Order: sequence, then C-alpha cells, then structure tokens
Amino acid sequence: MGRSSITLRSFIATTGCLVAVIVTTQTAHAQIGVTTVSSNQSSVASQPSSDDVVNDPVSDPQTVRSPFKQSRWFSRVGILVVPYHSSTTIATNGQLVSGGTAKASNNMTVTFDVGYEVTKNISVSVTTGIPPKPHITGEGAVANLGILGKVRYGPAFFTGYYRFPKAGRLRPYVGGGAAYAIIFKEFDGSVKQLQVHNNWGSALQGGVEYELNSKYTLFMDFKEVWLAVNAHGVLSDGTIVKARVNLNPSLVTVGIKFHLPFGRGY
Repeated sequence: MGRSSITLRSFIATTGCLVAVIVTTQTAHAQIGVTTVSSNQSSVASQPSSDDVVNDPVSDPQTVRSPFKQSRWFSRVGILVVPYHSSTTIATNGQLVSGGTAKASNNMTVTFDVGYEVTKNISVSVTTGIPPKPHITGEGAVANLGILGKVRYGPAFFTGYYRFPKAGRLRPYVGGGAAYAIIFKEFDGSVKQLQVHNNWGSALQGGVEYELNSKYTLFMDFKEVWLAVNAHGVLSDGTIVKARVNLNPSLVTVGIKFHLPFGRGY
C-alpha cells in the first residue's frame, strides 16, 4: 500500500509537469502568432498599394492647373443692317407743310460693343459702331426738293438684358435700354445750312447666341429703336425750314462674341 501510494504520487507529479509544459508551450505559440499577425498588418498598412500610388494627386506644379475662370468682360463685333421706319413733320416759315414728309435711306455698317456679365444670366453692354451716313429725301408735297441733306451720326446704345438658360448650344436673351444719336457732320442738300441735333431715344433688344467653344460665340441681335431728331436750315430762296425726323430704325446684327483677357471671372 505504501509503495502504491508513492507510485501514484509520482504519476500525478509527472502528469502535472507535462500539462504545465504543454500549456506553457501553447501559450507561447499563441503569443508568437498574434505578434506575427500584428507585425504583418502593420507592414501592409505602412506600404501603399498600387491603387494608392496611382490615385495619389500629382504635386508637380507644372502639371497641376487651377480651374479656368472666364472673364466677365466681353466684346462683340458684327455686321449691322439698319432699315429705317422714318417719317418727318416739316414746317416752312413756321407753317406746317400739309402732306410733306421725308424718308431716311437704309444703311449697313460695322458695330461693336463692350459688355459685362453681372451674373450668369444678366448682362449690360454699350454698343456703338462705324457712323453711318443716311440721306433724307423729301416725299409727298416736298418731293420736288429731292434729297434734303445727309447726316453722319454715331448711334450709341446702353442696354441690359436677361440671358435665358442654355438649350444645347443656343442661348436666347431679351432686354432693353436707351439710345443716343450723336451727330458728327451734316451735309447740305436742297436744304442749306443744315443743322441736326443730338437726341435720346429708347430701345428693345432680343437675340440668340450660339456657343462655338469656351472662347467664341456667334450671335444674332435685334433692336427696335424709337429715336427722333430735330433739324433746321434754309431753302435756296431763303425760306426757313424746320423738321422733326422720326428715324425709328430696326437694327439687325450678326457677329461674334468673345471674352476679354482681363477682369474677375466666375
């Protein structure tokens, strides 16, 4: 019985030692595995993938460009056709000439304007051009006088207009403003010592733009103008002539628009 007890104690002690060794070994292996995985994850995290390398933004200042900002200032140049819807009230020596009138001849010239886009939809512009030279011809009761005279004048328009949202490449607009006739020179006809005076008028405007690219745009513009000027002179026999000439032109312009290389963009 004493020997069996000693044998049993020896077995239990040996078994306990073996279990302790096994547990210690397994724990050590587990810790090594966790350390290895953590090390591998850190290594992967610290090395960028090929996608990351490709998608990283290029910091070279020669290849990175700031977005293009189009200037708000613009200019337009075009061919202007000017048909007049003219009529005239004529008086000689203070007496109205019944049935007497006069007509202005139609013109064609080159026009240009400078404008500013206040917003993406609202623009303002100043329009002028090469001064036309219409002649005034008597009709009705004064038809026998023929060409009464000619005038070189510079029309100027100060307008604002609303540009509708684009429909493809097309963009219509409507607006209005003031017109001003600047008389540069008078040329006598049957009326001598001809004097014509500057005057203000009003205008309605409409048109459409066709965008060719980010720099150039074609346009067609229409203006209906209400404008009259006062004139006076003398006939060859000394008769004093005064007239109120209603020019009332319709202006049709076709040309190209481009933005100027200065000023603040959008």
